[in-house]
Amino acid sequence: MQEWLYRASNARADSSTTQEIAENFGFICRSAFADVAHAQMIANVAKVDFGDVIHLYFVDGEGGGRSLGAYRVVGPHRHPQGALFGAAVPKTKLRTVADDELRGKLRPDYAVDPRVGEFCGWPVVRDEHPSPSYVKDLFVGRNTLVPR
Repeated sequence: MQEWLYRASNARADSSTTQEIAENFGFICRSAFADVAHAQMIANVAKVDFGDVIHLYFVDGEGGGRSLGAYRVVGPHRHPQGALFGAAVPKTKLRTVADDELRGKLRPDYAVDPRVGEFCGWPVVRDEHPSPSYVKDLFVGRNTLVPR
């Protein structure tokens, strides 16, 4: 089991929306690709595995951040709302979204993966691992997903 630190920002959704989707739908939205023209995946996305824990953080425009909790990555068959999720994104544990209600919740504040053409992310359940306090030094450069 690997622990990951994931930094969400207010570039799109605010902290309450990010937390609501994680808590109510058991989903952390994450694209696999940054650009439709390039087949290279976003750093570390393919390394996240089932059973891994993601410590979710939200960072505001001034660089301040806070923990939104820890979540364990699970497959749809181990998720309490597994029907929300569709196909796996190849070479990752990311899933597409198969549910219209969840798509509707994501549409105003999130972008579909540019290569997959769907909303993607990790199906998750709440985990009791304590998350480290947020400090900028947790994340190297512009990386949003780093190993703990």
